[in-house]
Amino acid sequence: MKAGARIAALVALVACGIGLILMLQRARLQTPLGSTLTSAFQVVGAPLKLADRVASRVLPVGDLDEKELGDIYRASFDPQASPPSREQRYLDSLLKELQPFAGKPFPYRAYVVDYPTPNAMALPGGVLLVTRQLLTTLHSESELVSVLAHEMGHVERGHCFDTVRFELAARKIGAEPLGAIADLASQVLLAHSYSKTMEHEADEYAFELLTNSRYDPRGEAAAFQSLEQYVAARGDRTPQQANPLRDYFTSHPPLEIRANEFGQRAHAWWSRHAEQRRYVGARNLAALVALPRHELADEWTGP
Repeated sequence: MKAGARIAALVALVACGIGLILMLQRARLQTPLGSTLTSAFQVVGAPLKLADRVASRVLPVGDLDEKELGDIYRASFDPQASPPSREQRYLDSLLKELQPFAGKPFPYRAYVVDYPTPNAMALPGGVLLVTRQLLTTLHSESELVSVLAHEMGHVERGHCFDTVRFELAARKIGAEPLGAIADLASQVLLAHSYSKTMEHEADEYAFELLTNSRYDPRGEAAAFQSLEQYVAARGDRTPQQANPLRDYFTSHPPLEIRANEFGQRAHAWWSRHAEQRRYVGARNLAALVALPRHELADEWTGP
């Protein structure tokens, strides 16, 4: 290739790069709610600093066990949940209802945390974090169950633990105290965005759990709609027109698409199970009293 042609090719490549940067800037690539909790909670971002002997045990990353990691997180969050608030008691009751659907060999627990936006996050070992704002943004217990089930899906499908192990191995982290590994793992997940495939797998897990539970399968689509309303009220609505660059780099599928997909799935499910009745629980969520503790006759619904 002649020198002139090489220079022309280089100039064209640089121009394409600048054009891509400008397009990305104009698109302002953001997800409506991040990827589980991409904005760090102070409570998670702070080092665990546990004095427990298990936390101080030196462990090579290759020997990392998900249940042990979950035990570290539970030891960190349990003191904050004692004595339990009304919200914490409510989540504890719901998780007892969802635990039988789990396949992992450890207990799940969801912890209430203070954060200014509605969101939820999964940590390895069955630890889920739920913001108080989420409890006031959703409109029914079936919606909340779908969100909890989505986060369980990230754990059950191995998304959390596999991400942590891969990232720590890539950083060439060697033998470290288990508490330090837990700190690193939480930081990895806070900065990480799951792929669209993983998000869809977690959505599907949530829908399957709903259909096998006592709750209305329409709860998942309704949860997406409630979150969409929250985003729209803040003026952060995702643009409706197609944008290949934005859609490629945004980890979560748009809320509108997810609401439509799982709304259709719920409609199809009800067409096959017209004789059934399922629980919605709008008043349960408002009162923070879960179905396992208080069943309301008028919250059962059909097609």
